[in-house]
Amino acid sequence: MVRVTSGAFHEKLSAGNDDIILNGPPGDLRGHIIISNKNTDTLKVKSLPLSQDKNLRTNSGNEASLNLSCRLNPGEAKLVEVWHQVNTATAPGTYENTIMVGGEKRKVTMIVHAVMDINIHPDHFVFTGTAAGTEHTAAFMLTNLGNVPFQVPEVKHVAALDMDFICRALGMGSRSNGLKNANQLLDEIAKNVQANLPDWANAKVEESGQTLEPGAARMIHLRITMPKNSDASKDYSGNVRFWDHELTYSVKAQ
Repeated sequence: MVRVTSGAFHEKLSAGNDDIILNGPPGDLRGHIIISNKNTDTLKVKSLPLSQDKNLRTNSGNEASLNLSCRLNPGEAKLVEVWHQVNTATAPGTYENTIMVGGEKRKVTMIVHAVMDINIHPDHFVFTGTAAGTEHTAAFMLTNLGNVPFQVPEVKHVAALDMDFICRALGMGSRSNGLKNANQLLDEIAKNVQANLPDWANAKVEESGQTLEPGAARMIHLRITMPKNSDASKDYSGNVRFWDHELTYSVKAQ
């Protein structure tokens, strides 16, 4: 059996006349190709040499090759999946390439999709001080892992919930006198929740509106102000939606 790679024995193959199209995110471009074994040896095909668009870069350590995995008996032809990876910061668009198979060049078109992806670290914060109007600042590193610019979102308000208010509402509701049925019990619990539910906590991202280019990282500062009806003797917790991520925080009473 002969092992075919981008560096050896690819002249033993034929790839037909059809153009090859790969599409997907930068780290997972996929498509199909028909290849045939035109000689008397059994071939194990692993990769084909790729002449890559100058605007494309492979991931660090990867050679410019079209990857596949199949076994071809003499005279056999197969439709097989091929894949390739380029640098994760490669901009969305269409790129033209060629592969060399059987001594002939074949056109390879790569359609790179847009990817919006971020990383946040850390994503949980602990503060002290729950008196009304107390301001806390969370600092975290934001990294753009996608291939398109990312605009830092705006956050205006977040929930700040007394950690025990649900349990307290259930307990006080179930102990109320004169309740005749489940509906009255639920009404009593709902009244207690409404009476003890704090207002929204004001929030602001200092860097809101700024843009991170692909691969860039920046320190982000999120300010949270305790609600005007928060109780300085109670602990609070909440979450913050930051695009498609969730930050969580806890505030301990002093």
